[in-house]
Amino acid sequence: MSNPVIDCLLGHRTVRKFKAKPIEEDKLELILRAGTRAANGGNLQLYSFVVIDDPAKKKELAAMWKHSAINLANAPVIIIALADLSRLRQWFAIHDSVPAHTGRAACLFLSIWDSLIALQNIVVAAESMSMGTCYIGSVLELDIRKFLNTPEYVFPAGMVCLGYPEQIPDLSMRLPMDAIVHRNGYQAFTASQIEKFYKERDAVWDRIPEKRKAMLAEQNLFSIAQAVAAQKFSDQVTEERSRGILDNLHQAKFDLTGEGNK
Repeated sequence: MSNPVIDCLLGHRTVRKFKAKPIEEDKLELILRAGTRAANGGNLQLYSFVVIDDPAKKKELAAMWKHSAINLANAPVIIIALADLSRLRQWFAIHDSVPAHTGRAACLFLSIWDSLIALQNIVVAAESMSMGTCYIGSVLELDIRKFLNTPEYVFPAGMVCLGYPEQIPDLSMRLPMDAIVHRNGYQAFTASQIEKFYKERDAVWDRIPEKRKAMLAEQNLFSIAQAVAAQKFSDQVTEERSRGILDNLHQAKFDLTGEGNK
């Protein structure tokens, strides 16, 4: 069984090289409108989109980046989804509402959820028009107040680059369904099951050039799992990235300690 929506979803690829072709304004408007039709908590749409298409602004963003495998300055359009409780607070204030405790964990996570569902709508809409997309998760660390002049109670939830692809990459591998889908409860896996699930990924090591393997061996890295752990989840890497996220939370007045803010 197949249909155009399923075909689009199953054919998703991350595109990192785009043609020097602008996205037509009417198509961009339609893509953004599709984003706003996403499901959201209480129909409050606790998010905002910032569309970045100015070359100078894209260069500024690219200069701030450390982790991206894409040249952000060459992406025709970049959309940042913001978890936005500031707009809601203004609405409450206009109507002299009771104190709204929007700085607590429940509010933040609800608005992040809203933001990411809407952003995925944008991605699907763009890809249905033969555009390419690339999510950039590192936006969580971006000094959002410096870059976008955001007010309090606004947090960067997600970012995606859009454009017409310069080339169409192959489909990325995915874990087997048995590794992902649990029925009526969580199934803890055995070591042999984990080895089976990650067999295809582990086999990537065999295709790494010997020169590269020798460099990794100097870091005591002898498998794909060891390389991923060291490069993405080491103490130094996670500490540095977490610091930016925590700074954003602090500047935006979100408090996850349980004490909460008004």
